[in-house]
Amino acid sequence: MSRRPLVLAPQPFGSTVFDRRTSRYLPFDHEATALLRAARDVSADRLVARESDPERREALAAFVEHFVERGLFTVDLRFAGDVLDVVPPTDALLGPLAVHLEVVAACNLACTHCFAGTLPRRDRPLDLVELDPLFATFARMGSFRLGLTGGEPTLRPDLVEVVDLALAHGLAPCLTTNGHFLRDSLARALAARELAWLNVNLDGATAETNDRVRGAGSFERTLAGLETLTRVGGRFTLAFTLLRTNLHEVEACGRLAARLGAHSAVFRPLYPVGTAREHLDLMPTYEEYARAVETLAALRVGKDAPSLGEAHDPLAGTDLVGLDPFGPRARAATRPVLHRNIGCGAGNLVASISVGGDVSPCSFLGGGFVAANVRETPFDVIWREHPVFRDIRGLPGDERGTRAFGGGCRARSLVLAGDANAPDPWLAASARGAGLHPLAVVERRTASDAP
Repeated sequence: MSRRPLVLAPQPFGSTVFDRRTSRYLPFDHEATALLRAARDVSADRLVARESDPERREALAAFVEHFVERGLFTVDLRFAGDVLDVVPPTDALLGPLAVHLEVVAACNLACTHCFAGTLPRRDRPLDLVELDPLFATFARMGSFRLGLTGGEPTLRPDLVEVVDLALAHGLAPCLTTNGHFLRDSLARALAARELAWLNVNLDGATAETNDRVRGAGSFERTLAGLETLTRVGGRFTLAFTLLRTNLHEVEACGRLAARLGAHSAVFRPLYPVGTAREHLDLMPTYEEYARAVETLAALRVGKDAPSLGEAHDPLAGTDLVGLDPFGPRARAATRPVLHRNIGCGAGNLVASISVGGDVSPCSFLGGGFVAANVRETPFDVIWREHPVFRDIRGLPGDERGTRAFGGGCRARSLVLAGDANAPDPWLAASARGAGLHPLAVVERRTASDAP
């Protein structure tokens, strides 16, 4: 099905525009949103010419010129997209910017840091008949980024059908995999789907380091899968979890990503969730992670070295090296404000759905934060109305969820401090040493590009 490249979703602050060509979101305030809406029927240059105030006319002209270069307008200066005909909530996004959907609860590996916990689980997976209206709901909510996770998603027999169903609803699916089962037929099928993206996990630049946490032979099997994927033209991101056992290889990991032909590489610290709760000794300190980030930042473009651009979700697909969204460089003063409370993305920007349909603000928070099941309650109702989601969006002083949480990761707060609303100890320790509040590291501010 041929679709227009952009979709504008109304939001409390104005709108988000999703670009299908890049899988990126752009946030706009009410004034810019009004111009984009008007430009569906009237060319942008005519809208600019109608403005009587010279300063405002000049500002509008500069806006149009900038976003013509970004592809938001057609050759005749009309808005190159559709507009969702919905009224957004007043206290939250219309829908999450990304939904993480667990499509299988089994894996061929038993990684010591796996966020999914002990596998397999025996939940009955959502089937294609159930996923069809769910994906339609995502599209109506402006939730176009779909992360397909597990376990190991390639163990699901109808995985390609799941991807096709997501694409049929205009979603942009990203598949997180260890790459072991990217044999010729599956690799070709995934590579042939233009908006499908693969996020391939490695945890070291050598077999010795990677296999220490992922199991013997894992490194070579992943590289073999990537070789097959590259041969058939598939795009992929390499995703590295930074552990105390692989920090010394961080630069080599970046170079490996470049050598293997990765479109981007993402580096995140270990989160103390799932099986990692039993291996907290693998978790780097904030200072160790920050030093690793500085090492990555020193990399420059070269034949065997990746470039470093602004950190963002790997689905954006424009930078070779990306950093964790809670990293010291990622929360620059130019990041956009997309939600009101001092919070992580859980329940504000993202939501998670288990293989059996349980919905939570983030799978890292565990079973205690399951709100409801999509087999019983529509996803948009859960997002908009359920107390678990409303509480996690609470503002300081309103006697709801935020309380003392000052930014970072609520799952870290839950595990390390015993309360998802407590300060994130990982960031708080660093902030105390530097005389800073953790919010100084993670605050979002206004800019043109959403994460």
